[in-house]
Amino acid sequence: MNDRKTTNHYVVALAGNPNCGKTTLFNALTGSTAYVGNWPGVTVEKKSGSARYGNDTLEIVDLPGIYSLVPYSPEEAIAGRFLERERPDLIIDIVDASNIERNLYLTTQLMELNVPLVIAMNMMDVVEKRGDSVDCALLSRLTGIAVVPISASKGEGLSGLLKAADSAAGRPAAYHHIPKPGKDSKDPDTALADARYRYIEAITRKAVKKHSASVRSVSEKIDWIATNRFLAIPVFFLLIFFVFYITFGSVGSYLVHGVDYFISACLSPNADTALVSAGASSWLRSLIVDGIIAGVGAVLEFLPQILLLFLLLSLLEDSGYMARAAFIMDAPMRRIGLSGRAFVPLLMGFGCTVPAVMGTRILESEKDKRLTILITPFMSCSAKTPIYSLFIAAFFVGNKPLAMFLIYSFGILIGLLSALLFKNSILKGPPAPFVMELPDYRLPTVRTVWLHVRRRVGDFLQRAGTTVFIATVAVWLLQSFTVGLRMTGDSSNSIIAVVGRAIAPVFTLCGFGTWKPVVALLTGLVAKESVISTMSVLYPGSLTDALRANFTTLSACSYLIFVLLYTPCVAALSAVRREMGSLKWTAVTAIYQLVTAWYWSAMFYQCAVLIQNLFRK
Repeated sequence: MNDRKTTNHYVVALAGNPNCGKTTLFNALTGSTAYVGNWPGVTVEKKSGSARYGNDTLEIVDLPGIYSLVPYSPEEAIAGRFLERERPDLIIDIVDASNIERNLYLTTQLMELNVPLVIAMNMMDVVEKRGDSVDCALLSRLTGIAVVPISASKGEGLSGLLKAADSAAGRPAAYHHIPKPGKDSKDPDTALADARYRYIEAITRKAVKKHSASVRSVSEKIDWIATNRFLAIPVFFLLIFFVFYITFGSVGSYLVHGVDYFISACLSPNADTALVSAGASSWLRSLIVDGIIAGVGAVLEFLPQILLLFLLLSLLEDSGYMARAAFIMDAPMRRIGLSGRAFVPLLMGFGCTVPAVMGTRILESEKDKRLTILITPFMSCSAKTPIYSLFIAAFFVGNKPLAMFLIYSFGILIGLLSALLFKNSILKGPPAPFVMELPDYRLPTVRTVWLHVRRRVGDFLQRAGTTVFIATVAVWLLQSFTVGLRMTGDSSNSIIAVVGRAIAPVFTLCGFGTWKPVVALLTGLVAKESVISTMSVLYPGSLTDALRANFTTLSACSYLIFVLLYTPCVAALSAVRREMGSLKWTAVTAIYQLVTAWYWSAMFYQCAVLIQNLFRK
């Protein structure tokens, strides 16, 4: 430990191969809740947090995973620029002890940067389970670098790592001699790489002991089915259907009914009684009970299903299965002009479109990046889930899981068809090569899954308490006043009705050409959850009964198709603008999705009505 009484501030960079546990360590050291996934490419930009050790403050920077300082992808360029140009006070190199030889290649490059270096030997618990061993003390003597054994997921060894980091930070970097290649006819880069691998082989031969066993690992046994040529895709869809069955079947529905009962039978009546006792005016009571509680409550009652969905998806992610999903989807995705690597941000789109769009930074090709951004909004985000759940509860009571599965599947289908269209028109070119490391399967950790669920559910609650709240109040005000700014009890004469009627004819062919559903779609451009809160304000009483009275089964299906496919919220469009770097491409994205939604909604409704009429005859 540095013997200093003064307070020092050091910048500490976390570097390492993809999926070596950098972000898990970052969260453990800083108390942050950055997104963690058991697959490569989760971190696409540097993140910073702070940790204290004694009198010192360590500003810890989590960099994207890299295999080498020579950049081959955008995230490697981000990490390389930071390490070589911004010169942190210390680098903590996170090494996956279960795959030590490959991880140490980056270490040999970091040793040449003339920056103080500490090695965090992560996943030591995995090594021990295999019956292998890594002598960290001997490895430290051989390299001249402090090597600290840790398990980031379990929080083991972190105090020792902070002590080593604090001791090394601010001191001159140790001299590290890595044998240089001899003079021969080899390409210099190849010769240097060979020299590094010889150095790695020499030190690991002494410090690493591996248990020799010919028995296949658990991961290999599972992959015999999970990545099987014929079984992989059916297994993937079965797992996803199972997720929907648990989330939207009897388990999820029971929880939703419980929250609905609390809001409608307990919270609303008691709030109204309290307001009457306090002498509140009728308009204030209406605003709070019929506006805020009804609107925000209509969104919050689906919180249990959101929680279940994220919980089950997080379990699949942390187990290592989702990396296999990207691998098995590579072949079908190449037919539409994308590689399996694009599957990662597309899958993130089922949570939220914003991080999914940002996740396209992992794509090497600008063409692949733009194509993925264009189709990502078709991967239905969690904000739309309450809308689907409400309509399915009203019209498809006995087939909730299947109906939800079909909705999500249709969004994927339209995304794939759109990619095929763009591949053969404005975004021609072959997909980038795809190489992905498949991590070992592991039991999901409670901490990691909890962080996933808490972060995503927290975002949902934050939107409900801010954006949805504001939208609900705005809708209540607009439906309570006429164009002449006189208060009215008849919403059909209100400002919002005038706006809705002006737009409604556009949706006549879609089967819902009345002003209330159309107004709900407009507020959905701010936040998709606002569709439900707006309907709760405009349709007083039971929202399920109101939907049955104002929609037919066909028009309800048409409405769901439009909600599924139409332009994402303003936050998502802002992310598209940042990642595309072009206002023109952002406009193309928004307009294409709006036109696509209208086309498929109208096509479905008109064809369904035609078929229905033919059968009646």
